[in-house]
Amino acid sequence: MTLRPDDLPAFEPTLGMAMLGLLAGAQGAINGAWAQDAPLALPELDVSTQAPSPFRRDAQPVVRLPTTVAETPQSITVVPQEVIEQRAASSVREALRNVSGIALSAGEGGFTGDALTLRGFSARGDFFVDGIRDLGQYTRDPFFMSSVEVLKGPSSVGFGRGSTGGVINQTSRTPQARNFGELSLSGYSSGGMRATSDVNLHAGNVGFRMQAMGSHIDAARRDNVYQSRWGVAPSITWGLGGPTRATLSWLHQEEDNIPDYGVPFRNGRPLAVPLNTFYGIRGLDRETAVTDIVTFRLEHDVSADMTLRNTTRYGSWSRTVNATAPRLATTTSTGAVFNPLTTSLEQTLVRREPQVRNGYDNLVTNQTEMVWRPVTGPLRHNILAGFEVGRESSEAVRFAFGAATNGRPNASALNPNAYASLPTVYGIGSDVKTTANTFGLYAVDQIKIGEQWEVLLGGRWDSFDADYTNRSAANPAQRNFSRLDEAFSWRTALVFKPWQSVRTYASWGTSFNPSAESLTLAANNAALPPETNESFEVGASWEVLSGLRLTGALFQIEKTNARTSDPAGNLVTLDGTARVRGFEIGATGRILPNWNVMASFTHLNSEITRSSNPAEVGRQFINAPPNTANLWTTYDLPMGFQIGGGLSYVDYRYGNTTNTNRVPAYTRYDLAAAWAPTEGALRGLRFQVNALNVTDAKTYETVYVAHAVPGTGRTVVFNVSARF
Repeated sequence: MTLRPDDLPAFEPTLGMAMLGLLAGAQGAINGAWAQDAPLALPELDVSTQAPSPFRRDAQPVVRLPTTVAETPQSITVVPQEVIEQRAASSVREALRNVSGIALSAGEGGFTGDALTLRGFSARGDFFVDGIRDLGQYTRDPFFMSSVEVLKGPSSVGFGRGSTGGVINQTSRTPQARNFGELSLSGYSSGGMRATSDVNLHAGNVGFRMQAMGSHIDAARRDNVYQSRWGVAPSITWGLGGPTRATLSWLHQEEDNIPDYGVPFRNGRPLAVPLNTFYGIRGLDRETAVTDIVTFRLEHDVSADMTLRNTTRYGSWSRTVNATAPRLATTTSTGAVFNPLTTSLEQTLVRREPQVRNGYDNLVTNQTEMVWRPVTGPLRHNILAGFEVGRESSEAVRFAFGAATNGRPNASALNPNAYASLPTVYGIGSDVKTTANTFGLYAVDQIKIGEQWEVLLGGRWDSFDADYTNRSAANPAQRNFSRLDEAFSWRTALVFKPWQSVRTYASWGTSFNPSAESLTLAANNAALPPETNESFEVGASWEVLSGLRLTGALFQIEKTNARTSDPAGNLVTLDGTARVRGFEIGATGRILPNWNVMASFTHLNSEITRSSNPAEVGRQFINAPPNTANLWTTYDLPMGFQIGGGLSYVDYRYGNTTNTNRVPAYTRYDLAAAWAPTEGALRGLRFQVNALNVTDAKTYETVYVAHAVPGTGRTVVFNVSARF
């Protein structure tokens, strides 16, 4: 079995749909402007005050909580659509450069797609779309999103299992009661193009909206590596503006990439080779993924103080991977035994380890929620209560090669042959399937006591029943495992507002991580109950200037019964302890009338305080940089001009729990300039140019136990967009 990619980009269908959407939107806008029963709805502006900063989403509701972003006693960072577009972010991973406390990572345990750590803990399984878990292993694209929200700290009280370091929620753009459209086209200096469209049509109480995307981008200075994908996201809402609303939406995305597994470690550091060195095999290495998410949401306003909503979702995610993971070979090019201390780079060989697998994930879930704002005497409540029931499944087949050739020829460390001869035969290494039935019951109450005090109380009970089958296991004892976990999570917080512009809070909460959290089990963990986590956080926000908000928090997250294994990796027990202590500060909003800023800094002190493996005790977590910082700022000039820039700083990180493999710190600088003519024939157009990694710094985007993946080099992006 051999996988071979098409050399042609895979985004042609969406370019056509984008143009059709533009034409349809233009026709709809013209009809809507002239129709007597469908006037163009424009937002009301108070000309006596300045419009809020586009970087702030203070009034945006927080999913699974009865509070807004500004009111939540928890560190939350919202990356709005405006910032995503200004930074020319073509993926959610790029958008998350605006969030400190996050570090990108490679998919561990055979996982692919987006993976990261949040406050030092893995958040690979903590992605959500509109408050419902996003199971897929794929590259998430922001073309259909109005914002990306990062809720930091354990959040099982709202989201169920996982969420030790927090969750990442992606909020979809929904139909609006007006007609508008936008078409955007970008070209990349590294090679490639990206096109997106967003069209909204409105008639009566029905709104239809559709986003489309096509993207093929070569990775700058990473030979043979590219990402190619296309997608559509139509949605329709009945009952806009009325007490009862129904929305049906569909997200479809396909991608076809050449994956990048970077370089191996040597003497605990990434192999010192040129940035463009690629150890994969062109014509063989390939990664494909297909995502489908269909959602139906029904909402009804019972009264001005009560809303009921029910959401049903079906999701499917399929993927195939044929990739090359680089490892140092045991012999040199001269046939001698490799010595990491004395063998020269010219004689070093890299073993090409095949990573060949395919898989399929599936989700069917139903969620019912009530938002209620009663008043009991002097107390004002904001209550969110609900329950959800669902079924998740995951199937994965991994292929194995003969031990003699390992399926791929060794490569020269300095001059690998990307067109090496291809393997011909391999067999199935494992064929596993996991299904899990989930049920959750939760309630959170924000209680306002006068004008200065608030109390937040929340609790959730979860049942997580997983069955695992390894259909390729020869030993019957290794073939079937099951695990039922029932857990209660809670959160409490006290808020004090000494002045109108200042909010302070103290919060305390828990979360849990079952053994089958990522829909996989094994003989050495199937009998183990969930890991439990406890979090403390003290924080404050201050409206220091009109429009500029400063935030800060001190926090501790402790996993008190972490899974830990002996040095041989055989016996797994729950007698480990892991702890993160840290702080973060941030600023978001307007410094001056034309000057917007979004900045944050996070410090983490991670430590494995107890483990069955003595070599881990006292060590830092995998992929938990002690310091991270981000900045994005723009300044609006006369005549529609805008300039902007920012940075992303990531401190050193370790690739393993014994801290022997480490990647260095880096700082990446980005610049942007834009012009949106305010009059004349070009009015309605916007021209933008971005310089990403403008200093061509050597960065390491992801880190894994045995390899690290360099980031892309300097990339210039030219964009033109039209709005109507």
